[in-house]
Amino acid sequence: MAWWQWTVWGAVVGAPLVLAMVMWWRSVHWRRRNEPVENHRRSDNGLAPVADPLLPWYKNVLVSPWTWLVVLLFAFGAFALWVQYQWVYSGLVASILQLLEEAEVAPQTLTVGAYNEGLISCLGYAAITLGAYFLLFAIFDRWRPTTPTMKVVALVWGATVATFLSMILNSWVGQLLTESKSGEEIADAATAIFVAPFVEEACKATVLFLLVMAMRRRVVSVLQMIGLAGLSAVGFAFVENIVYYVRLYCTAALVVGPEADAYLRQMFMLRGVYTSFGHPLFTMMTAFGLIAGLKQRSKIARIICPLSGFLVAALLHMCFNGLATVSEDFMPLVIYGLMMILGVTGWLFGQFMLQKRVISWRLDDYVRMGWLRDRDPVVYSAMLSRLKLSVAGWLRGWRIGKATTSLMATVTELAYLRHGEVTGTIDGGSQGRAHELVVAASALRGIALDEPVDLRVVPKCRGPEAWHTFKAWRARRLSRRQAQREAAAALVTPAAWEQPVPRDILLPV
Repeated sequence: MAWWQWTVWGAVVGAPLVLAMVMWWRSVHWRRRNEPVENHRRSDNGLAPVADPLLPWYKNVLVSPWTWLVVLLFAFGAFALWVQYQWVYSGLVASILQLLEEAEVAPQTLTVGAYNEGLISCLGYAAITLGAYFLLFAIFDRWRPTTPTMKVVALVWGATVATFLSMILNSWVGQLLTESKSGEEIADAATAIFVAPFVEEACKATVLFLLVMAMRRRVVSVLQMIGLAGLSAVGFAFVENIVYYVRLYCTAALVVGPEADAYLRQMFMLRGVYTSFGHPLFTMMTAFGLIAGLKQRSKIARIICPLSGFLVAALLHMCFNGLATVSEDFMPLVIYGLMMILGVTGWLFGQFMLQKRVISWRLDDYVRMGWLRDRDPVVYSAMLSRLKLSVAGWLRGWRIGKATTSLMATVTELAYLRHGEVTGTIDGGSQGRAHELVVAASALRGIALDEPVDLRVVPKCRGPEAWHTFKAWRARRLSRRQAQREAAAALVTPAAWEQPVPRDILLPV
């Protein structure tokens, strides 16, 4: 790569990185200097800090250290994607020349235009798998959903940073094995089976630990952690699929010829459909261990549980790569994968029902204290009731929809806050936060919808009745206009216009 390209990218990416680091350092010092003691205690418990009502929302965002860490992630992610683009292109040029030389065919150089054309063609196939899994994991946690920022950070990390670090480490270890082993194929197989699982699972799971440290109050159930782990994994698989697709497509286009599209479709069915469950399934194991560690009081257990989950993920990844390398038939992989998916799905359904009971039990505690309505545990622990309230609220306008969603989120956070107190993961410092949530819920009661019984989902001003209302209004408007025309015409007598004008008026005096 030319020196000027590195200089341009260094200036384009380096300036935002330096600016974000400076702003992050300043925001950390601002927090230490201006935050009250109560916020430090809440931070130890993973609770939301006391917001300064005098600061606008955008200033609260600017003084948050995590805002600038997200900016750092996006800037570094753009640079990582560009470096991978260059590495894949240079590797493709060298491998195609080597294949043509071994086949005793005239050498051909892969141009940048042909490489970009193949990249665009492969991008569509990889986007199909990404879109399907993104919708699945984005709507996975419904009891207390993670924020859109957390979802985007997990996806971007897996697609940029995790793939970048994995490519560097796998290439480095592969070179070491190539120098110590006789034969490049043995080194490639050893890297894929014994090195890549540990490297890739560690890179994908790193963002989970970072998100837990940054937003621990938002991660309260295994369903949330599974959603974040799945997004990181599908982001990683998206970029990895593009690399595999473009390598196969460009090589087949120059070596084989017009059958490159057929090879690409075959690779898409293999990686993007039949075995697409691999990366999300492996990363789930680390998520299981991490969320299990967060629920433990023992510090030793908080270390052992995530480590055990990571080792299980690496072991499954190792078995998957071993079968894919040794066997030419991929059907055993599909069968084993479907069996594991069915088992994990059943277990997650049990966790879903467990979260329902937890919300009902903990809200019942506040009902006994007199802080909530008697119907709240029944309403907010039923997914259909929550869905009905959300749809009906948004159909009644932005104000009612936002208030209904906020009330639902407030009551759910209150339930998980009480659950943390009962399990011992949150100390008595949560009483201030509980009081804030109860006050916020009481303030939203007059605007939000909180009772699904006998609630009409589609209001009367919507649906078929709206069409009849519109027709009646239009008819009234037309009749009013017709009456105005008739009244205006009555002021002018047509007979006066029919009488002839005297000629002496027209003649000059």
